[in-house]
Amino acid sequence: MNKSFDLRKNKIKKTLITSAVLALFLVIVDLAYAGYQNEPPDLGGVVVNEVSNEPVPGASILIEESNRGVSADDNGTFVLPRLAEGTYTLSIRAIGYRTVSLVIDHPDDTPITALLTPSILRGEEVVVTGSPLGRSAQYQPSQAFNRAILQQNSAPSLGEILDGSPGISTRSFGSAPARPVIRGMDGDRVLVLQNGERMGDLSATAVDHAVSLDPLSMDRVEVIRGPASLLYGSSAIGGVVNLFSNDMPREWQSGTSGSLSSHVATVNDMGAGLARVQHGWDRFALTGRVVYRQGGDIRTPDGRLPDTAINNISFGGGMGYRAGRFETGLSVTGMDYTYGLPEAIDDPDEDVEIRMNRTNIQSVSTMKMSGFFENAELRIHYIDYQHDEIETEINPDGTIDEDLEISFDQQTLSSSLLLRHRPVGRLEGAVGLSFGVSRLAVGGDEALTPDANSFFLAGYLYEEIRLNPVMSIKTGARLEYRETTVHTNELFTDASVFQDRSDLNFSGALGLNYSPIDNWQAGFHIARAFRTPGIEELYSDAPHLAAGSYDIGDPTLGNETSLGTDLFLRYRSNRLFSELSLFTNRIDNYITFSPAGVVHEPSGLPVFQYGSTNALLYGFEFESHLALTDDFRAGIGLDYVRGRERDGEEHNLPSIPPFRSHISIMYDNGTWWGGTRLSLVSSQNMVAPNENPTDGYYLVGINAGYRFGYGITLALRADNLLNESYRDHLSRVQDRNNPMPGRNINLMLRWDF
Repeated sequence: MNKSFDLRKNKIKKTLITSAVLALFLVIVDLAYAGYQNEPPDLGGVVVNEVSNEPVPGASILIEESNRGVSADDNGTFVLPRLAEGTYTLSIRAIGYRTVSLVIDHPDDTPITALLTPSILRGEEVVVTGSPLGRSAQYQPSQAFNRAILQQNSAPSLGEILDGSPGISTRSFGSAPARPVIRGMDGDRVLVLQNGERMGDLSATAVDHAVSLDPLSMDRVEVIRGPASLLYGSSAIGGVVNLFSNDMPREWQSGTSGSLSSHVATVNDMGAGLARVQHGWDRFALTGRVVYRQGGDIRTPDGRLPDTAINNISFGGGMGYRAGRFETGLSVTGMDYTYGLPEAIDDPDEDVEIRMNRTNIQSVSTMKMSGFFENAELRIHYIDYQHDEIETEINPDGTIDEDLEISFDQQTLSSSLLLRHRPVGRLEGAVGLSFGVSRLAVGGDEALTPDANSFFLAGYLYEEIRLNPVMSIKTGARLEYRETTVHTNELFTDASVFQDRSDLNFSGALGLNYSPIDNWQAGFHIARAFRTPGIEELYSDAPHLAAGSYDIGDPTLGNETSLGTDLFLRYRSNRLFSELSLFTNRIDNYITFSPAGVVHEPSGLPVFQYGSTNALLYGFEFESHLALTDDFRAGIGLDYVRGRERDGEEHNLPSIPPFRSHISIMYDNGTWWGGTRLSLVSSQNMVAPNENPTDGYYLVGINAGYRFGYGITLALRADNLLNESYRDHLSRVQDRNNPMPGRNINLMLRWDF
């Protein structure tokens, strides 16, 4: 532990030195641009809800002539910097509002005020996670969730918030470690990012590990369904979830703003709160926030589910700076999270909990340039992550023993450089470079794996070609070198059985977007993606008490390589929005984690083994929303995924979600809203060997809320209103023999000022 502490101390020193150098660089840049007098003027304004006269945060402002734009900040204000004089058409969009087009003459001394009318259908949005150019044209299915939607869906975990969206279900092991599953792919196949960079936690490695960012601190979430290795490398074979938080100011106006938010829930007697404040000057801004959450054991129709309590406190703060063509920001965030796990629920004298701590330092700098490359963006991200799995036993005499079963200590440093070039004919694109290093030390009485260090270096080229006004193409390629070295620790002492790995991986993508008329859009995407196996998949050989299994790895596992295709067709009008998505994914060396059908006698835990097969996953997603009146809408959603082996007996893949359908009715007049939703989930009988089937079920819920004005919104949500007793197929609570949460009343209050 002393070596680990010294290593963290040295890394923190290096980070402080880097920050000092960055600050000096800012001063130099400021002086260099202080005399710059000939820049074109900025174009600014504010986006406002026409009904409530409140700002619309996160609205997208797009210049149609150049297909570039910005997003409004928390106060609805926006700035298009250094815009040449001329006449422009601004397209202003936001989820839940009708799109507005404004023709403006620039410069003009009158600030722009864009009035958006609330719409019962979602507005078109630019999803920046899918393209480094921030284009509105899409090539594969994607979704965006703004702050209003996140408030209405508030939950203790990311997986619970996104569950039920097209193609997205959740892996459940109590509330805290619930993580999204995209098209039947889980764990390290779904990459979770924070502001575009890897989280640096262990949420992808096991069912008991949680995402280390509290949902209350999220301002926006973007989801890409399907392979995205071209831009993000390994672990994006199934999709990407990008979490945006405002801990680093990127756009601001002078003055003070902030928000207060709370969430209470009856299913686990939970209370949570957020306090955030930001102050901006002309060139400088500061922000800070704190989140606290505490909840007890989950209630089910059969009683409490023991060892599912949660407690966390997190913080974040940062600064933003801009001078001339240069902008930069720095943020520091942290989280201290303790949560229980329902591993030994039949033994009241034994508890298992995880105590996790994460500190994150992130910097983003951008520079406008006048040469071939018009914009450069540099990201630096450092994460220090610790995670202890504790077993607590109550002795007959009443004394308590605590044993450290497994500890993880990981430090990660990553950086990426994006250079966007100016148009060359009809060609626009970017070049990207990225690297990352990490060190993982594993300890405890039942250390799961040996220690490991890893390194990767990657470069990619991304290009979009607008063939004509209705058709565009994207293409790109990525080359990534990845190296992993394995080291002994207290329990894994035989270095002769370890083998260091080095891999050179290629990924590529080709996409087509076709919009023949205003209301129709189609997209096609084909991509070769890859994933390298993790250290736990290669070398696990120990009881994993928190997950309730004895895990056995396979050091001969090869890299997963996939060929995925997506096809979607979308229709959007003032009254109707519909989208149909079809997908297939052929994966070679698909790594499975399956029950072996035996029990490890010394620990009493069921044995789970890592293996590999050639797999095929395919399915569809469909959603449609119809505006019956200006205030009343109805919606339906369907999704299905089938996963099986391609060789031998073509066994079903484990942990594949069943067919689901969702029906909703909602009334929203701009001041208050209310409605109901019905979820119908089919039985899952197409299961892997030694995997148990699950019955179908239905759930009824309601949503309601009121907008008081002055930035105050109250939302009410009831989940499982009929207190249905059901088993979810992706639940890992004692092999799904215990029911999911019962009736839950949620109340969310938010004040933006």
